[in-house]
Amino acid sequence: MVVLLVLLTVLGCIGVNMALRRKKAAAATRPVREPAALFPSQAAQELPGGLFVHEGHTWAKLDSTGAVQVGLDGFARGILGRVDRFELPPDGAKLRQGEPAFAALQGGKRIEFVSPVDGVVCSVNERINADPAAARKEPYEKGWAFMIRPSNLSRNLKKLRIGAEAAAWLEREARSFTEFLSLHRAVPLEVGATLPDGGIHAEGIMETMDGEILQIAIRKYFR
Repeated sequence: MVVLLVLLTVLGCIGVNMALRRKKAAAATRPVREPAALFPSQAAQELPGGLFVHEGHTWAKLDSTGAVQVGLDGFARGILGRVDRFELPPDGAKLRQGEPAFAALQGGKRIEFVSPVDGVVCSVNERINADPAAARKEPYEKGWAFMIRPSNLSRNLKKLRIGAEAAAWLEREARSFTEFLSLHRAVPLEVGATLPDGGIHAEGIMETMDGEILQIAIRKYFR
């Protein structure tokens, strides 16, 4: 009887061990969902050289005249989706780093974005309203919003990211946003459709967001 009990115990341990191994093997082969699966336009997030990025997802690019070109980064442009019109600052407007500078109007919603640097507006790009599809597809080329004559550039640049640091930060932001959507996915109308692997389709997701969740997203990612 004792021998039988010992054999049963050994067989039980072997069975548990095999089950654990199968579980680990399945986990190892299960595809990990990367931000690319949730952000179809990930190519738009690849920063060209020389761009400085603000934590509010606006970018700044110095030109040969000393002016700074400003626009939305690929992350912001991707999740924003369709825009009815951009509300741009007038020439001569004085802007401060981290404060509202322009806005996207979308189905009755107004989503503000901050200026990455201090200065005075010297030019605006009306083409982002005339050809919004091109601006969305090429956020770092045709998607610039306005140009500004900087007044505190050396100080402002200390608060911006560039190069590998900016790219790594955008990657973290993409992951953070997918976690944000997963956290709020209990509200079907506000979190959008799910992908076949259970992920959330984040491209243009802000078109479906409204109310409190929209305001939380704006405060968390665009300030």
